[in-house]
Formats: sequence, structure tokens, C-alpha cells
Amino acid sequence: MKGDLHYEVVVDRSGREHHLYFSDAVREDLPASVASSASLTIRGEGEPEETIPLQIDSTGESWIGSGRAVAELGSGRNMITVRVAFTVANDPYWIDVPLP
Repeated sequence: MKGDLHYEVVVDRSGREHHLYFSDAVREDLPASVASSASLTIRGEGEPEETIPLQIDSTGESWIGSGRAVAELGSGRNMITVRVAFTVANDPYWIDVPLP
């Protein structure tokens, strides 16, 4: 959550289709265009990080992007972290989220 703005990130372990969705305080869907930019940065211990610029999908419902397979980074006990970053109303925001 960022104030009354809720967001949900869906990380595709194959790397093909990561999504970022937005909703309001009562969880009503918001168009992806509520944000002016968005990206994911995926980090695995001992691996180079990958920044994935996201684009608004063809339906306008979410931001979407692709990168290398996340599953490859999580072998063994390696910690994977995803930095979710976006800008809304000229206010940049980011948060690091660990992947289970």
C-alpha cells in the first residue's frame, strides 16, 4: 500500500509475464495509467540484478514486463528480492519484497 493506493505485483517465475496492478482504498480496480512509470528489479544472492522496465498492457489494466527466469535465481537457499518501483502524481515510490 502507498497511502490509499493499493498495488499487487505478480511475479512469473518463468520470467515471461510479470504484472503490476493498482486499486483504490476499497480495492476497486484502477487503470494502469494511474502510474506514469513502473519497473521491477529482481535480485538473487550472488547473481547480477535485472531491472525490468514495465509497459501498460494492451487492455490498460496492468503494467507488464518480461525478463530472465526467476526460478533459476532461487536454487538452493538463495534469497530473491523484487524491488517494485512506480511513480504516481510525480511521486516516486519503491519497496523491496522478498520472494518465498
